[in-house]
Amino acid sequence: MRICTIGFTGKTAEVFFTRLQKSGVKRVVDVRLNNVSQLAGFSKREDLRYFLKAILGIEYVHLPVLAPTQDILDEFKKNQGGWKVYEEKFMRLIQSRQIER
Repeated sequence: MRICTIGFTGKTAEVFFTRLQKSGVKRVVDVRLNNVSQLAGFSKREDLRYFLKAILGIEYVHLPVLAPTQDILDEFKKNQGGWKVYEEKFMRLIQSRQIER
């Protein structure tokens, strides 16, 4: 299995979906905590699920268990926490969630 990452911020729908198509992706796993924000545009959960299936035949799965908690994100983004602190907290979190299962 090959795992790739892609973000939608700053990308047009054309760029986003073309990259997925060219990569041969079979499934998109959405790890965002907030995937219904108005800022998300074409990547809102239900829109993204529809577009992926209708345009490219790609499966969509939402797994927020793979995302950091809001507290960890807030400390990093809003309080200018350091990357090392973010990384350590996130690693402890995914270990406690046993995401490999």
